[in-house]
Amino acid sequence: MITAKEARERALSFLSQQGLEREFIENASVTVDRAEKLIEISREKKPQKILEIGTFVGVSTAVLGLCLPEAQIVCVDADFPVEFQNVLCLKQFEIKNHQQTNLYFVEQLLKHFGILKRFTLKRGFFSCCLANKQELDKAASYGIKLEDRAIIGPEVCEEYGAFDLAFLDGDHRKEAVKQDLMLLSGYIKSGGAIVLDDVGLDYWGREVRQGVEEFLQEHPQKEFKIEGQIGSISI
Repeated sequence: MITAKEARERALSFLSQQGLEREFIENASVTVDRAEKLIEISREKKPQKILEIGTFVGVSTAVLGLCLPEAQIVCVDADFPVEFQNVLCLKQFEIKNHQQTNLYFVEQLLKHFGILKRFTLKRGFFSCCLANKQELDKAASYGIKLEDRAIIGPEVCEEYGAFDLAFLDGDHRKEAVKQDLMLLSGYIKSGGAIVLDDVGLDYWGREVRQGVEEFLQEHPQKEFKIEGQIGSISI
């Protein structure tokens, strides 16, 4: 059985071979310890159907697919050009002019591992688009119209749900986290879980936690557990 660490390394190596700068990918992707915790939780739940929100170039996607060979996985991503993703990051990297979008690399990665047939890749926002003026201006400078990305979460959940497990790693703003959870919670099977990335004590971790806390105020029966940088809500 492949480990989360091995699966992550295989994904990073392949994406690097495709011309993506490894330091940039690692900065914006799941770390080893978070990948291991994600798979630990997932294997406990034995999911047959998984929803991933915020796929980026597919590191966590490949980890899920390689470590959970029985699961069918639906991925939702806004699918921006990779170069634009770098502009949005707090830490900027010197990267090549990558005009291909996130899901292009995800598809190539999953094809390489021979697991694409178990995946459904969907382009759009999940529950909301809360871009501020600065982000809208950055997008416009790259010729990107955010309004071209539809909010697809409701139709994805209706068509492919209910899910045994969801991995939420999309917009980290507290308002977006709460909205994502409000939508997701109705489409997770009893006994399932929503796993959240980046729940640490840095700026974005605090935003994610606040979004969860606001969700829990309306759903006090739900249990939220934090283990390092990974959080999980039992359904």
